[in-house]
Amino acid sequence: MANVKLIERLYKIRPEDLLQRELAHWAQDDLASRMHRQVVMVTGAAGSIGSELCRQIAALGPQALVGFDQAETPLFLLERELAASSPKTLFHPELGNLNRPGDLGRILQTHQPSIVFHAAAYKHVAMMERNPCAAVENNVVGTWLAAHAAVRYGVTHFVSISTDKAVHPTSVMGATKRLAEQTLRWLGEAGATRFVSVRFGNVLGSSGSVLPLFQEQIAAGGPVTITHRAMERYFMTAPEAVQLVLQAFGLGAGGEIFVLDMGQPIKILDLATRLITLCGLKVDRDIRIEFTGAGQGEKLSERLNLQSESLAPTAHSRIFQLASQEEPGQGRFQSLLKPLQEAAEAHDEAKVLRLLLEAVPEFVPAPELLKKWELSVN
Repeated sequence: MANVKLIERLYKIRPEDLLQRELAHWAQDDLASRMHRQVVMVTGAAGSIGSELCRQIAALGPQALVGFDQAETPLFLLERELAASSPKTLFHPELGNLNRPGDLGRILQTHQPSIVFHAAAYKHVAMMERNPCAAVENNVVGTWLAAHAAVRYGVTHFVSISTDKAVHPTSVMGATKRLAEQTLRWLGEAGATRFVSVRFGNVLGSSGSVLPLFQEQIAAGGPVTITHRAMERYFMTAPEAVQLVLQAFGLGAGGEIFVLDMGQPIKILDLATRLITLCGLKVDRDIRIEFTGAGQGEKLSERLNLQSESLAPTAHSRIFQLASQEEPGQGRFQSLLKPLQEAAEAHDEAKVLRLLLEAVPEFVPAPELLKKWELSVN
């Protein structure tokens, strides 16, 4: 029988209780003035980051907020939540698929947003290792289509969510997010739409992340499973991450990548131990920890910038701009995009991976993938 008191205590623990650092906060006055009388759109609105974006944007009083997602039930629940928490904000839930240009065009033409926050993406490393074509279609082609639709329909600001897994990627997911960053950087060279990417680490407590997994395992009496004793990650709470994204949209002139100072990386083992302790339990005596081995495409630690990128300060003390020594190559990317899209649509995994290696030279796939498709890294 489940220990009711343990479960109550377990689910009262907040993500910020585990970070043991001061959370980042910024004044909202300037943001409210920027959002005033603006129509704002969020792609991936039903996800962990997308829904938090919608909550914070709704509280800033825009003229209207458009939530775009293909997940019907989570979008329905978000609509109900915002109706209760921000009744004065006009919220338009829109079902659609990024890879159907007609969906994006219809919604952009109907609502005419001036600001788009692009949070739609596939994020689970292990899942994308098994589904590289889907990763390319959603993370690369979907971003390209959304960005071009934004230009066509007069969007002034387009802010995309990125990840530290895009730095020296060892996974398909990381490589596709790196390519998405480069896509917006190239597009940011010209035109009226300001394209900005925001790169940050893991969101503690998001769907599918380690916190809900550990909570579930502790509630069941253990064991808590960790891939490797040395595994560590940068962590943020969803509200922190969204504050960064909202601040970043006003910082860039176009083509920038911004990153938050997230403090020091945290060992996953320390996170699990802390959670067990906060529940009033002891490791090994009450809850056992097991190490299962790092998964395919998974790094022991992440970095926030490439060797060719340096961190430059911005107007916000905990937000940095990545200054790259590399020159954008829009023509080269455009020559790769069509074959990459066609290979993904044809479900040709070997060709998708070959093109990803060509498009993202720093991508080092897992040995299992290289062996499976008889590929090599230069």
